[in-house]
Amino acid sequence: MAVNVVQSALSSRRVNRWIFVVAAIVLAAGIIAIIVTKVGGGNSKSSAENVNPTGPPIRQLEAAQKNIRFPAAAWTVVQKFVRSAVSRENLAQSYALADGNVRGGFTLKQWKTGNIPVTYFPTSKIIRYNFRNTNFAHPRDAALNLILIPPKSSTQRPGAYLIFVKKFGHGAKARWLVDYFGALQGPPVPHP
Repeated sequence: MAVNVVQSALSSRRVNRWIFVVAAIVLAAGIIAIIVTKVGGGNSKSSAENVNPTGPPIRQLEAAQKNIRFPAAAWTVVQKFVRSAVSRENLAQSYALADGNVRGGFTLKQWKTGNIPVTYFPTSKIIRYNFRNTNFAHPRDAALNLILIPPKSSTQRPGAYLIFVKKFGHGAKARWLVDYFGALQGPPVPHP
C-alpha cells in the first residue's frame, strides 16, 4: 500500500510542479555560486595561491643510487632460489635464501610442506633479460627479469618472472636474500 501512495504522489501534477520549482531554485543557486567565486566578490589577494607557505621546509630528494654491475653473489642466490623454491626441489635451502617478505611468516616446517607463497614452475633453464629497462643493481638491492624454461617433457610454456634481491648485513657477514618473486604479465613467451 505504501508503494501505491508514493507512486500516486509522484504522478500528481501538484507534486511534479513543486519538484520542478525546487530543482530550478537549486540550479539558480549553483549558477550564482559559480559566478560569485569565479568573477568577483572578494579580494584577489585572498583567493590567490599562497606563495610563501608556512611550516618546515620540504626535504630534498635523496640522490639516486649508483648503478653497479649485477653482483655475481646475487646471481648465484637467484639461481639457487629458482632451482629450489620455484621448482620445489630443496625447500630447506630456499627458506635460507628468502627474506621475511617472501617467507610470508612461514616457519621452516611449514615451508618444507611445499605449500609456499612462491609460484611453482618446473625449471630446466634460467635466462636473464631486460624488459623495458627494468633491471637494476645497486650496492644493496637489485632486480632482474627472468625467463624460466620448463623441461622438454613438460607441457608448460616458458614464463617471464621478476625477482628482487637485497643485501643484508655488512662486511664479511653480508649476504643476498630474495625479497620478491612473481610472474610478469604480458604477451606469452614464444615456445621453442
